[in-house]
Amino acid sequence: MNKWNKYYKIAFWGAIVTFVAQLVVSVAVDPYLVKAFSSFYAVWGIIAVVGWRHEHPRR
Repeated sequence: MNKWNKYYKIAFWGAIVTFVAQLVVSVAVDPYLVKAFSSFYAVWGIIAVVGWRHEHPRR
């Protein structure tokens, strides 16, 4: 398997950290506060697309 570029790593670990934070906040604080974290998934998706564009530039 090829080495992932830094954008893929940031997007992957960011999504994992966001998911874990959602679990912790939903159990420890308030289940309705989890909605504040869900908007970060779009950010991680955009970062993954930027990584894709860096690996596969237009010609």
